[in-house]
Amino acid sequence: QGGKLIVSGTIEQGAAGRFRDELETRGRTIGTIVLDSPGGSLGDAMAMARLIRDRGLATQVKAGGTCASSCPLVLAGGVKRTVEVGASVSIHQFYATHAQETPAQAMADAQLVTARISRHLSTMGVDPALWLHALDTPPQRLYRLTGEELQAYRLTTRL
Repeated sequence: QGGKLIVSGTIEQGAAGRFRDELETRGRTIGTIVLDSPGGSLGDAMAMARLIRDRGLATQVKAGGTCASSCPLVLAGGVKRTVEVGASVSIHQFYATHAQETPAQAMADAQLVTARISRHLSTMGVDPALWLHALDTPPQRLYRLTGEELQAYRLTTRL
């Protein structure tokens, strides 16, 4: 409606493919992706952001909406990124949903994912220092970004 596609719910594995299919079905009628998600799969979130950027779409989190965990990585994909007053944008440490073979492998995997996230944010024009708040926040908690932080890290182009 009104050129906006609402993306809500958990970003499950395979979500990027379903999102791509939806964008292809809707064609050029979509100009803005409205996000309301508790997050989920990091890989799918970054793939969704690339689809958004490749199509030149805007992203938005409406007042009362939530964009948490990996969702801010999707938000970063918008060529214009708006977070309305009263919306919540939050991040935390990522975590593995499966057991790692060894502690050394777990450490290597974590460093690789951190590098991918930093590179992703930088490519999208967002200050990768934003992710330091995630690295400091345990997975069972959320760090809610303030309006000032959203602007300072360039996660929003408009509040």
